[in-house]
Amino acid sequence: MLFNNNAPAEMNNIKPTWKVLIVDDEEDIHGITKLALKRFELDGKRLEFVSAYDSLQAKEIINQQNEFSLIFLDVVMETDHAGLDFAKWLRETKKNKFSRIVLRTGQPGQAPEEDVIMEYDINDYKQKTELDRKKLFTTVVTALRAYRDLLAVEESRQYERKFRHGLEQVIEATSDMLKRKDLQTFFDGLLQQVMSILHIDNDGGLVNVSVGAGAGTKLKNQGYDLIAKVGDTEQSELTPQVIQLLNTASKIKESIFEDNIYVAYFPSTTEKSSLLYLTGISLEDIHEIDIQMLNMFCRSVGIAFDNFLLNQDIINTQEELLVRLGNAVESRSKESGNHIKRMSDYCYLLGQKLNLSEFDCITLKQATPMHDVGKIATPDSILLKPGKLESDEFTIMKLHTQIGYDILKDSELPILQAAAIISQQHHEKYDGTGYPNNFKGEEIHIYARIVAVADVFDALAHKRCYKEPWPLDSIITLLEEEKGKHFDPKVVDAFLQNLDEFLVINERLTGEDKL
Repeated sequence: MLFNNNAPAEMNNIKPTWKVLIVDDEEDIHGITKLALKRFELDGKRLEFVSAYDSLQAKEIINQQNEFSLIFLDVVMETDHAGLDFAKWLRETKKNKFSRIVLRTGQPGQAPEEDVIMEYDINDYKQKTELDRKKLFTTVVTALRAYRDLLAVEESRQYERKFRHGLEQVIEATSDMLKRKDLQTFFDGLLQQVMSILHIDNDGGLVNVSVGAGAGTKLKNQGYDLIAKVGDTEQSELTPQVIQLLNTASKIKESIFEDNIYVAYFPSTTEKSSLLYLTGISLEDIHEIDIQMLNMFCRSVGIAFDNFLLNQDIINTQEELLVRLGNAVESRSKESGNHIKRMSDYCYLLGQKLNLSEFDCITLKQATPMHDVGKIATPDSILLKPGKLESDEFTIMKLHTQIGYDILKDSELPILQAAAIISQQHHEKYDGTGYPNNFKGEEIHIYARIVAVADVFDALAHKRCYKEPWPLDSIITLLEEEKGKHFDPKVVDAFLQNLDEFLVINERLTGEDKL
């Protein structure tokens, strides 16, 4: 991880100090203490004094700045036990367990040492008469070293806690990335997970995910394609500074941070490596533990990205083979190859409108092209007959549902299993009068109920060898009339309530045979 921090020089000249609070109602005690410790220095840090003359004033100071290393505390002030009450308030109410408290009293009888040490969280007990310069020096050194060591232990504990939490985040984030089913959701998730690991608010500035030319769909921004972003900006072009940093990260294959721009590099064994950049991020916003977690996440995501692309290639190949086989079957009946594409898009959209899972919607889309695969065994004399089929001919035609099922049923692949179900059941009717098994209602798989509506709509809307296309109003009337008979009423309602979206698909994927 490369950093370039250009913080102003005057900020670096501010020296840290040990903050000391003196709480005492005697003015002379304040002056003597400051004078005795005027030249005191420990670990390169001088003392910074703040004075309070009663416990109420001390509480006001603590409420404003509760980060004192050492507190010199008198016992008797506005009341005989004002100092002790303040010590209890500091520890219990303000939850301050780190500031070292040295109790100083001029009236030891008012607060016996053993009782005070046992009952209150006091770190040292001194009589004012015994605090000469040497003893005062020793007391302060001991207290500040204890304070320093306590902070070191707490910092170590917090680091361990953050590391454990960060590691859990990385594991959860990586798991989330592995669930992503397409490239866009993969990168949207990647963007959100990086923001989560870095604890960055969306409103902090423009955030973009950029992919190199090998993985992008378009060559722009000097070979980088913006495919996911958040923020209030509509900016789509990368600035020269961002492009320079993206190029640097790509070249050295490492994440970098410079001039309030963070670029994360996600390693990949393919040419499709990815980069992410965030703008408007100050160095103070990113801690060492966050960078360690992010680098770990980047390595995990790089592996996940490779696996995702490999899996996506397999799925795309599988889907293309199914579409091509479906088109080959449909071409025998002289139907347009776009019938398969329209059916797939109709069914995917219907699945979404019916609130099916994204996995089911994608599976349905990929399996739908095989709905009539059984027609590969149907004779041309029946398949291409330009008129109504005779009873014996229709009996042969109906066999294509079972033939298609038999062809696909033994596959263990989810897509082909779905295709087998669709092939067998897409001519079943909701009232149980369909074929081949007279399934009824919910007995018919939801995939087949969706395909049934999509298939009939597309068949009626387009020219076939045995008919002309129907007018849209007539198709709508038939769908309404067949609710609860041929079709699942829920599927028909989802189709008609979103008819405009289905007509857009029809228009986009239709040639001369459109409505």
